[in-house]
Amino acid sequence: MDFFAQQDKARRQTRSLIFLFLLAVIAIVAAVDMVVLTLVANLGAESGQTAAAGLPRVGDNIGLLTLTSLGTVGLIGLASLFRIASLSAGGGKVARGLGGTRVAADTQDPLRRRLHNVVEEMAIASGVPVPEVYVLEQEQGLNAFAAGFTPSDAAIAVTRGSLETFSRNELQGVIAHEFSHLLNGDMRLNMRLMGVLFGILVISVIGRTILRNMRHSRFRSSRSKDNGGGIAAVMLIGLALAVIGYLGLFCARLIKAGVSRQREYLADASAVQFTRQTDGIAGALKKIGYHASSLIVDSDVEEVSHMLFANGLRSFSKLYATHPPIEQRIRALEPDFDAETYLRKATKQAADHEQMADEKRGGAKPAADDAQARLNRLMQAMLILTPGAVSSSIGNPSETHVQHAAELRRLIPPIIYRAAQSPSDAPLVTLALLLDQDEALRKRQLMRLSSSFGPEQLSLIRQIHPALIELGPQFRLPLMELAFPALKQRPREQIDALLELVNTLIEIDGHVDTFEYLLSRALWSLLRDAERPQRVTTKRGTRLVTSIAELHTLFSVVARLGHREDDDAARDAYQVGMLALLPTSVDWPAYDPPHKWTLRMDQALDKLDKLPPMIKQELVKALTVTMSHDGKVTVSEAELLRAVCIILHCPLPPFVLAAAIEPAPIDL
Repeated sequence: MDFFAQQDKARRQTRSLIFLFLLAVIAIVAAVDMVVLTLVANLGAESGQTAAAGLPRVGDNIGLLTLTSLGTVGLIGLASLFRIASLSAGGGKVARGLGGTRVAADTQDPLRRRLHNVVEEMAIASGVPVPEVYVLEQEQGLNAFAAGFTPSDAAIAVTRGSLETFSRNELQGVIAHEFSHLLNGDMRLNMRLMGVLFGILVISVIGRTILRNMRHSRFRSSRSKDNGGGIAAVMLIGLALAVIGYLGLFCARLIKAGVSRQREYLADASAVQFTRQTDGIAGALKKIGYHASSLIVDSDVEEVSHMLFANGLRSFSKLYATHPPIEQRIRALEPDFDAETYLRKATKQAADHEQMADEKRGGAKPAADDAQARLNRLMQAMLILTPGAVSSSIGNPSETHVQHAAELRRLIPPIIYRAAQSPSDAPLVTLALLLDQDEALRKRQLMRLSSSFGPEQLSLIRQIHPALIELGPQFRLPLMELAFPALKQRPREQIDALLELVNTLIEIDGHVDTFEYLLSRALWSLLRDAERPQRVTTKRGTRLVTSIAELHTLFSVVARLGHREDDDAARDAYQVGMLALLPTSVDWPAYDPPHKWTLRMDQALDKLDKLPPMIKQELVKALTVTMSHDGKVTVSEAELLRAVCIILHCPLPPFVLAAAIEPAPIDL
């Protein structure tokens, strides 16, 4: 899967969605106008006037129809805007609206612990914050979905039936499928789809509400003398609106089918790439298709049906099905699949035995020494940091990344792992990541923290810091991603206070380390996205040729980091990176790292984040050229690139690198 191409495709589909939405609105407006014309004819007949044959002419009622059309368009538009605004609270609100219960990070339930572990591993492997995790407790159908505008406000939800039925491999396949939607822009598109479709369906909601209320009113007024024809007329209006609503429902389902159906095949294929085996997701699809159901009984499922892993509605038409048939999805993964052969072999006893064995394997925690040995083996496979390899891995983690993420998670000491997932202690882990290795400077940092935290909290920071040093730099971003769900739960004023403390720790010695700056900047970017997720979706595009000054700042800083002892090599690295990105006809400034570089970097990253997806792809490639100019890439350099990619909303998986000699921190 090409992350940048999929992001670009999602943007084009958004424009198509707007076009289809406008067509649906036109159809609904025409239907409402037809109802109004009919009412005018009936009212004229009842008042003793001679009605013309058929419906009144449009020209005779142009003023009324104009007001009706504007009112209908306004109602649909306001309803859509209201729904989109309500969804800005994040994917968790969608999950809770369907009866979802959040899975606590420290849950002791084995099935929920397994689910949370799988989601954490996928998040670390993908280079994104860990999403909120929910279980739809009342739903026994086998299904799941991802919701949210950005990875920072995302939520992953599975039904109780999925939690209890799927093996770990199958659950991993389903979660990988949902992460594909999260990474390639489907999730953002789906949230917008929810908003505009609510506007289309609001006419139906109004019609059903009128009919429901008038039914009771008619019963009460039937015993009185003034029941007249008023209630009957209102009921006819309600019936007409309900019928028009079904037109809207038909249009909505057609739009959802057109937008989402083909992307399900892509998400299935991506899940196989994540896990490097088809048994997981194919096994989940087989259980849905031949052993159980994906049906969601919640009455609001219509609104989110396009988000689901499998069709959650009773659908009688392939025309507006939001998902391809289950058998077709299985055959796309396993071309030789034969349903009859599968059903003969797939006995319930074999399925139960497989699940019990998998549960046992998934619940067993490997010894720390074994995990360390596996991590060392993974790190022996040196990833060649070529521009194409880096850009193609963005939003596109492989099985190696998932395995690596699982080992990283298991190697985190329990005291740090628990603290990172605790809303009260997650800020302490974040601050401990920024403590300096120099004892004198670290004492000054702790002295500053003593004015904000009590003795117990300071003691925890002191315990965590040595363990973080022992873990190494490759754990810093994964720990931030693990701590993020707990951090974003805190009130706004506490988040602002934390970010202020982060800046204080970084600047306390008068110098700013490059990676510490980028770590804090990435954290700030994620927290801002979580607070205002639609900001990311409404950014205006910018052009590369108007961003020369910002590119100069970014490439100068990156070149200086990798060649701090050799200005000539740094200058060459800067030049080759800029040359890889910009045509020779463009004049760019000579290599000159700015003195007040943090402020300049803030401005540069904000502007470059607005570049179109395909241009960002070339930017990341060029940064890789600069970083690998000397033929070697340290862990800090690789993590710096990942931090830049977080800020640019290009999720880069953790690098699996051979051990490298760690350079001293750089001050620019």
